[in-house]
Amino acid sequence: MERRTQLSYLRAMVRACRNGSGGLVLVEGTFGTGKTSLLKAVREQAVSEGFTTLQACGDQLESTFRHGVVRQLFEQWLARVGTDRRDAALSGPAASAAPLFGYGDEGPAHETEAAQEEAIVDGLCHLLVNVSEGKPLLVLLDDLQWVDAPSLRFLESLRGRLGPYRILVCAAAVPSHRGGESGVARALLDPHAPNRVHIGALSRDGVREYVSAALSVPLNAESVLACYEATAGNPFFLNELVDELRARPGADGVDRPDLIARIGPRTISRVVQGWIEHISGPGARGALALARTLAVFGSSGDLPQLAETAELTLAEATEAAEALVDAGLVEPDAPLRYIAPIVRNAVYEHLPQTFRYRAHYSAAQTLIAGGAPAEQVADHLLHTPPSKDSRVGETLIAAGRRSLLNGDFPLAATLYRRALLETVSDDARCSLLAGLGEAELRTGDPRATQHLRDALDLADDPAERASIALNLSGALTAHARYEEAMGVLNAAHREVGERPGSLVPRLRSEMTKLSQILPPAQEAFTRLEGQGPASRSGERARRALAALITGATAAHVLRLCDEALLAGVSVTDEHDGGEAAWCVAMCLLCCGRITEAGSILDNAIHEAEVLRSSQASDDLRALRAYVNLNRGMLSEADTDATATLERTTGDLGRLSVGRPFAILALIDLLVLRNQVDTAAEAYQRHAASLDMPRRTLFLPLMVARGRLFVAQGDTEAGVADFLRTRELLDEWGARCCALNPAPRAVHGLADLGRFDEARSMGAAHLATARAFGADHITGVALGAYARTLPAAQAIEALEEAVSMLAAAGTPGLEANELVRLGTRLRDAGYATQARRRFRAADEIADGIGALATSREARRKLASLGVRVRETPRAGMPGLTPREMRVSVLAADGKRNREIANILFVTVKTVEWHLSQVYRKLGIASRDQLPEALARC
Repeated sequence: MERRTQLSYLRAMVRACRNGSGGLVLVEGTFGTGKTSLLKAVREQAVSEGFTTLQACGDQLESTFRHGVVRQLFEQWLARVGTDRRDAALSGPAASAAPLFGYGDEGPAHETEAAQEEAIVDGLCHLLVNVSEGKPLLVLLDDLQWVDAPSLRFLESLRGRLGPYRILVCAAAVPSHRGGESGVARALLDPHAPNRVHIGALSRDGVREYVSAALSVPLNAESVLACYEATAGNPFFLNELVDELRARPGADGVDRPDLIARIGPRTISRVVQGWIEHISGPGARGALALARTLAVFGSSGDLPQLAETAELTLAEATEAAEALVDAGLVEPDAPLRYIAPIVRNAVYEHLPQTFRYRAHYSAAQTLIAGGAPAEQVADHLLHTPPSKDSRVGETLIAAGRRSLLNGDFPLAATLYRRALLETVSDDARCSLLAGLGEAELRTGDPRATQHLRDALDLADDPAERASIALNLSGALTAHARYEEAMGVLNAAHREVGERPGSLVPRLRSEMTKLSQILPPAQEAFTRLEGQGPASRSGERARRALAALITGATAAHVLRLCDEALLAGVSVTDEHDGGEAAWCVAMCLLCCGRITEAGSILDNAIHEAEVLRSSQASDDLRALRAYVNLNRGMLSEADTDATATLERTTGDLGRLSVGRPFAILALIDLLVLRNQVDTAAEAYQRHAASLDMPRRTLFLPLMVARGRLFVAQGDTEAGVADFLRTRELLDEWGARCCALNPAPRAVHGLADLGRFDEARSMGAAHLATARAFGADHITGVALGAYARTLPAAQAIEALEEAVSMLAAAGTPGLEANELVRLGTRLRDAGYATQARRRFRAADEIADGIGALATSREARRKLASLGVRVRETPRAGMPGLTPREMRVSVLAADGKRNREIANILFVTVKTVEWHLSQVYRKLGIASRDQLPEALARC
């Protein structure tokens, strides 16, 4: 693979030799790049064209055996041919070489050893010419980097002398990596007309082609990149990697770039160690020790550290490093590191355990003494047993703190747990337990609560205690221990007071969230209204949300929102994070300024991503999913909801105000797309285990479940959920009609034939909605109330509802009411007007991808005798909007990781969507996507 140019050149030389023009060519490439395979291909061509072939191979073990390569070259041929042919070949000047192979007499004695050697070389040259009599001759010499010196002198003597003969010498060797020519190259190549062929590593496309063919499965871009980076494109390393992957069941591992990056085959370890052990020259003694030490370090720009750990002098380490570079195992540029990670893995994995322990311990001590970063030292300390050195515990704690800041919570937990085994001071132990508790909190480990309590007991400083209390409240909240969590926050709030730069705003923010869970809401928000001056946008935003929930009019809520916006709503506020933006956007959504709510969330999410505030980003994106659902932007809502839920699944470490809305948005949009089974699976995965009745803030989950029940045909169960939600909202003092599922309950009661109950509830909710003053809320309330009215009144109410919803910019809701209006018109005998409403509903629903509403409108049109032509959306055979977006990005050349970043989903999700796309389009790989999309 990828050797066409080199092979064409060598084949041209074979043809030239057959036509009477001999020569010598040197094939150079690092270990494992396929030099032997190239020579084999040349040999096959030469044999097919009637050449005599001689071949020999340098050997690590025979590199000091005189004339070892020469003996390999001629001995077999001389033994194989008949006596007459052998005598002819060893006749004349060639006779001086005969004793080398055990034929003829010793010949005349020479005055010096050099003269004797010169006579043998001359005899070998004539022997080569004699062998070529009658047929052209191909001489193949592999691994000449291990050629013995006398054999190399013979080969050197051929330089410039082969032209008149039909002899082609094709030699292969490892090149020098230190800027100069290798000894083989200097000996064989004419400096004025060098015949040299270089073969390098495979490209990324070559790696993909090779691995896909070897494993018989298509490779995604991430796996190709992982294979390429692990092996640096070296064919030998790649072959061993493939063997390791083949040993796994099915395609397991091929789609695991993280696993590919960790593979270290034993064969590579054994072969590489063999290469290193037979390095010759000044660096030979320390090469193996340095190679093993470098495997422990991974990479290092500090040669003195490596030398000290490997127990070498700096001079010895320098020579050893140069030897490893020359062998093609180590990068020639700083920092010193293996050229292919798979080599480092192989060497490291198969190190003697005692050496590995000593090397890690020595490396850690060297790095500590040199003032290296804590995380670099900790990489080694994790592989050593506990010690009595106080610096070890301090280093591990510092590394854990750094990992926490970087968001690598599993690693932070590992480092802190290792630090627990060390002897540390009380102050350090407090920091250790606090860090461990926070890391466990972020990873969902139930041990977080106890470790944070222990840290709180050790802490003296009020600010430190407040910081620990925030995490402890999160751990308690994760296990529904809300009263305890509020007690911890209250105690911390009293201790901190109003000190400048304190954590009071964050404490209040968490208490606000908890107050929404602990009923009654009215009292909680009244208390919050009195907590300090509303000088900051966060306080103003929370007041707006409090007014919304406790039943204020839309105008009043919007006035408070405008005040918050004037004060500036920014995620860069270190205390509020995304809370101010979330509160304002929620209020604007409920009050009818839906587009503005989306814009605020767009800006806030961008700020949160820049600041790497995952909690703020997730909460904001969850709410944006619900906003986009109301705006009829189903694909965008799907992207945000799915991304949020995938990133927060199993994250019990915090109280998420957004997650319930992401679940509600996802269930609603899947039902709108007529994907009820998928909606059920999503609910089961993301919400089925939550304790909804106790969580006021999480009541959208009960609404989502009710919506799912109704879609599945269990209207009674759905209505029960809607009614229970209304009861809990009333019980907890939440008077916001925008969050009340009364319209859903009214429709459900009407479907069940409970018209009196439906009419009473519908009328009461409509009155509340009109008083609230938001068009889309009133429109939905009107549509629900119309279900209980006689035909003429119902049509009038539905006309008003459609008008309000169209003005509010809520196409999904508008399409629903158009279907209901068309149905009432049809039943009243107004067929023409009904058709016009059904067509409008179908156009709106089809435009936003609300398949369920579109199908209902078309079914109603068909009942009026209208012939409806089915037009699958987006021209794709069964592709969902998400699959369509993924396929378009992939066809544009985006890698899976890039697509994941664009859509804010995981790489595995992208891979799953692509597999579905391939199946539906009947293709095998992303290379076929552009053509497949063009056909649709």
